[in-house]
Amino acid sequence: MSDEDNQGENTGGPMDTGEFGDHVPKLNSVTLVGRIGQQPNPRYFDNGNVVVNVSLAVKRKYHPLERKVRDIKYGDEETDWFPLEIWGRDAEYCAKFVKKGARVGVTGSLTIQTWIDKSTGMDRKSPKVQVKSIDILETKAEANLRDRRENRGPEQNGFWDEGQGNGKGGGEGGYTAWNGGEEQNEFFE
Repeated sequence: MSDEDNQGENTGGPMDTGEFGDHVPKLNSVTLVGRIGQQPNPRYFDNGNVVVNVSLAVKRKYHPLERKVRDIKYGDEETDWFPLEIWGRDAEYCAKFVKKGARVGVTGSLTIQTWIDKSTGMDRKSPKVQVKSIDILETKAEANLRDRRENRGPEQNGFWDEGQGNGKGGGEGGYTAWNGGEEQNEFFE
């Protein structure tokens, strides 16, 4: 049966759009949760528009059976990087409140950028997410802890010294014990 013979009929096939034909919108929706790869820097245009371009690091999670079959250890997850393009109020929000390393959730649509590579003359393509909404998915306390870790450097003895330099806390050995000050040395020997 040709397409002309099949006009108006609902065949139930995978590409069947029923009585609406080609007027049914195609679905292009992306939802990602990950960490921002660099500090967002807004670019302002003469017409008042603002855009932020950042990347999002998203870890691939594996089912326990897939881990076993592929011999993937915990902590060996692969990370995918997605370029994000954020416009308007969401871009201003991102520039003001989102920091490098922040855990965010984004929704948007996937687009394909095309260009000609000047060095090879070849056509190149890469995906980009046009963000429609962005939400910060970490608490203020988590963000503050992340900022402190980035600004302080490496951990000492597996703990962060919360009391150093401010006269508060600080256990023996230059760290605050995880249990509020009562050492549990048998766990660390």
